[in-house]
Amino acid sequence: MTTDERRLLLLFLAIKAGLVGVALLGHALLPFNQALYQTNLLLDLRGLPGWLRPFNTWDTQHYVMLADRGYGASRFSDAFFPLYPLIIRALKPLFLGHTLLAALFVSNIASLAVPVFMYRIAARFVTPAQAFRATLILLAFPTAFYLSVAYSEALFLALTLMAFYYLLAGQRTVATACCFLLPLARAQALLFVIPIGVMALRDALRHEMGWRQGWRAAARRYALPAAGTVAGLLAYFAFSKWQIGGYLAGLNAHDLYVNHSSLGNLLAPRAWFERNFLNTSFAVHGYTNSIIDRVGFGLALMVLVGVFRQQPKALFAYALVTLLVPALAGSFMSYTRMLLVVFPLFIYLGARWEQSALALVPPFFALQLLFFLMHTGSYWVA
Repeated sequence: MTTDERRLLLLFLAIKAGLVGVALLGHALLPFNQALYQTNLLLDLRGLPGWLRPFNTWDTQHYVMLADRGYGASRFSDAFFPLYPLIIRALKPLFLGHTLLAALFVSNIASLAVPVFMYRIAARFVTPAQAFRATLILLAFPTAFYLSVAYSEALFLALTLMAFYYLLAGQRTVATACCFLLPLARAQALLFVIPIGVMALRDALRHEMGWRQGWRAAARRYALPAAGTVAGLLAYFAFSKWQIGGYLAGLNAHDLYVNHSSLGNLLAPRAWFERNFLNTSFAVHGYTNSIIDRVGFGLALMVLVGVFRQQPKALFAYALVTLLVPALAGSFMSYTRMLLVVFPLFIYLGARWEQSALALVPPFFALQLLFFLMHTGSYWVA
């Protein structure tokens, strides 16, 4: 581990400690939205002290529910992918059966890989100083606190960064393992074969022996990780059939939410535009009518142009699908949280503006603290 990686890791640990302090102060001094908490409640603390309630809000309750009672107990919980709750279930005996503590442990341990592998990937394409800034901006991003709560963001982003790093390093076995696990962690991973295909195409076209030999070499390097991704997808469908009763039952459960996210919406762009920009009553930050989410989408599209121009096309392909598909498939619900995993955006920001990039850190982090207070107070953030 390099000096920069150690510095980033220590900084991340300090941020985590600060977030815990902020949550405890907020719990003691600010009003808790008990009505919304009860509306969303699946399982309460069950023997844990009340000061942990701020860490048991929103999606956390679904993951705790799945780890305790499995799939099929709540149709709303069935929409969540299984890798995170399965790991929680495996580790909760270490925490005397307290599932929330196990969930917090899993996400926080997984998150420690994020600054390390984010820096390592960025440093392959930009200078060490730029890679450090890029990682710092990611850690300060307004929704980066989701890396420290009992959500799947930490696990998914860690696996994504590791998959890219080991793919780029030519370590097929570890990359394949990461690629297999990704479709079991989050919906966006279902499209991970696209950046893998872009890497294979790049290597084939650049091969010194011509494209025929290039394709053979690319197949040897990328066929196994691509197959691992497809196998992970099939494993998810098989798990859904086994646990919920249908191969697509987990994906179909998303229809229960007000976002009505579906890949079928990609085939009706005009209806999507009218629904999200013309026939809606905008709010500063509502569930599906958020101005903040739509502004974030517009700004991210602008940065995506820079990613296309300056970064390897495999990173651009990943950014393209993880930025566009969640937006075009739904109604921007939780979109600011989804932007957190589009890591090429942060590499571009860290490399593009040099010192002015650091000017993003204070306002980003101030918003992160505000959003975290809202989240732990059971108010809607993402």
